[in-house]
Amino acid sequence: MSARDNFGLQLAKYTNVAASAILIYDYFITLHSEVQWTWGQKWGVIRTAFTISRYTPFAGALMTSYSAIKIWGTQDCIPFNDAVNGIHFLGIIASEVLLIAKVYAFSGNNKAYLIVLLSFGLAILVTSVILSAAPINLGVPGSVTPPCAFEGSLRLSSALPYGLLMFFEIGLISTTAFLRYRHYLVSHSALVKSIYRDGLLYMFCITVISTLNVIVIAVLPLSYGEILNTPQIVAHSVLASRTLINLQVSKEQQLFPTYRSTTSMELLSNPHEFQARPGGSVVAGQTDGA
Repeated sequence: MSARDNFGLQLAKYTNVAASAILIYDYFITLHSEVQWTWGQKWGVIRTAFTISRYTPFAGALMTSYSAIKIWGTQDCIPFNDAVNGIHFLGIIASEVLLIAKVYAFSGNNKAYLIVLLSFGLAILVTSVILSAAPINLGVPGSVTPPCAFEGSLRLSSALPYGLLMFFEIGLISTTAFLRYRHYLVSHSALVKSIYRDGLLYMFCITVISTLNVIVIAVLPLSYGEILNTPQIVAHSVLASRTLINLQVSKEQQLFPTYRSTTSMELLSNPHEFQARPGGSVVAGQTDGA
């Protein structure tokens, strides 16, 4: 192994361990907010997605770190690698479900947006799973490494899922921006600003890290291929949890008293309470008995 390859492997190990440390640190500084605003809530799509996106990265990061230091020798590592990839997929999918829920709420419970986004996301997911399960080998010399090496493997198949994720995030960003300027252009609601600002920031960060992953895998030597493995799922987990927490803070500060008894999780679970109106207005939903 050359000095450059050895440096790449060591750098990949360090970045994955550092990302794990960031995940643990963020968890403890936001645990109080999680207990206050999510624990005790009814289980539904939003809480389930939040819990999965919040906790599966711990298993993924631990298993990735173990893979980085494990010397497999003649042992079969493929089941372990498949399990790691599955956990990573699960955490990212749960985080994206939270994003879709935010866009759906932002649209004022417009089912057309929900159907389009779910269909788009499902197409991206199926394509990514196929690429991961049946890698494409272009026959490029040096483009394949042993499956038990802590390196990137097939360049195209490894880079494409991140490229597809980047494409999906761009679609969510565009949809959010469109809704903002169509329905909430003159709104001064802190709730609207929170959903818009935090949503765009989250999606932009994921787009950036996905783009970097594509560049690292496609351009740099294979020994650098795992540099952003754990950072990718950590970014999803940290930002997804913080968007819900920030939404709750903004909800407490906004002007509509209707929301004062509603948690951010309940708000996303019941997007009919957040109605978009043409002309840049926003109104609070009415109760059933109104």
